[in-house]
Amino acid sequence: MHSIQHEERSADGTVPAPAAAGPTGTGQPPHEPYLFAQDLLARPAEGYGAMREQGPVVRGWLTDDQPVWLITRYDDVRDGLRDGRFVNSPDAIPDHTGDDPRRMLVDMLNLPEEVQRYFLVSTLDIDPPDHTRLRGAVGRAFSARRMKALRPRIERLAGELLADLQRRSEDGVVEFAEGCAYPLAITVICELAGVPEEHRAVFRRWGDDILVMDPERLRVSSPAVIGTVHELLRQRRAEPADDLLSTLAASGADTKFPLTEEEAVAMALNVVMAGYDNTAQLIINSVAALMTHPDQLRLLRDRPDLLPGAVNEFVRWCGPDIFVRMRIAAEDVDLHGTPIRKGDAVQFVLVSANRDPREYTDPDRLDVTRRPHDGSEGHIGFGQGIHYCIGAHLSRLQCEITLRALLERHPGLQLAVAPEELRRTVIPGAAPRLGRLPLRL
Repeated sequence: MHSIQHEERSADGTVPAPAAAGPTGTGQPPHEPYLFAQDLLARPAEGYGAMREQGPVVRGWLTDDQPVWLITRYDDVRDGLRDGRFVNSPDAIPDHTGDDPRRMLVDMLNLPEEVQRYFLVSTLDIDPPDHTRLRGAVGRAFSARRMKALRPRIERLAGELLADLQRRSEDGVVEFAEGCAYPLAITVICELAGVPEEHRAVFRRWGDDILVMDPERLRVSSPAVIGTVHELLRQRRAEPADDLLSTLAASGADTKFPLTEEEAVAMALNVVMAGYDNTAQLIINSVAALMTHPDQLRLLRDRPDLLPGAVNEFVRWCGPDIFVRMRIAAEDVDLHGTPIRKGDAVQFVLVSANRDPREYTDPDRLDVTRRPHDGSEGHIGFGQGIHYCIGAHLSRLQCEITLRALLERHPGLQLAVAPEELRRTVIPGAAPRLGRLPLRL
């Protein structure tokens, strides 16, 4: 898989995807979608939404010879993510002899074996009891108590970044993505993890390379960031601090949640990566959505008390993820009359579930007053079950704080370009990314 360069834009500002690298198309029927096809990458809500209405279970393709079942409707995705019959690793399936879809995706990157193994031992890629052990090792860092304690620091940081943006504005125009959203997200997660400022560029470079799945860049940035984490763990063992790296460094064989060195490194990488880009994109997408929906912007200006619930609506309507990690059927499962066999790859699709008309009234409409009837978040953008995003609270908190500060400081806020000039980059497996968001304060 390769990055998709900034090329000509469609009317909505999305960079069209070229023919996806990998499958030639000769091994799949024309009516069965390829996960990295142009139309799905460029407009996932529309593409997977059409699949959702085609049927509850659709067969697609990961590669020419690797089929995958696509589950697209809200109830099925929610329930499936809680269902222990769908596992993350083939190691959880007794006598499994089939392919490992995770390994196939990693193999596409053509990375050295000593780097590949770090991509397969995070909490996203394993099942209980190992998943329970790894998640337990970092749970305290993301507790509700810790998040409450972080709020004042995030408020100060957001305020400082916005004040600096205003000082550097040109004719009242600022670049919000690189000037606020990304610096906020990388600073917050690195402070939580304990990554010193002088090392943060290494993490961000690697995170950017992961997103675009560029093998050549990853062959350089992956060993660099892995080596950095190993060194930081060694430092924390010598001089512990109140941060996640110190917790990971202390998780030895004689602790409640023991980790190997490899697991500790993978966990640190996973936390920083997930906490950096996805949070920044949630903030950027939320601001862009408000700039293009003036009625919703007026509502939040008039009623800032709606902000916490509005953030959940942004996750539903313009969240940063299309999928969760791919699952594997641990046994034969019949879903709506479709037989899913033991060992089959299964992909639960968040973007289509979050706009399912069976669950939501007028699901394609952004509505910051939307509230779920069952007391839930009102979306499944952070997943469900044991793999629910451990940093969900922190991501929501940063988005809420940034939006509140932005609206309070700049009541006349608007886009500095026409909406169709907003340029999104299409990348494999994630919602199209807005790299820049010019605003007039």
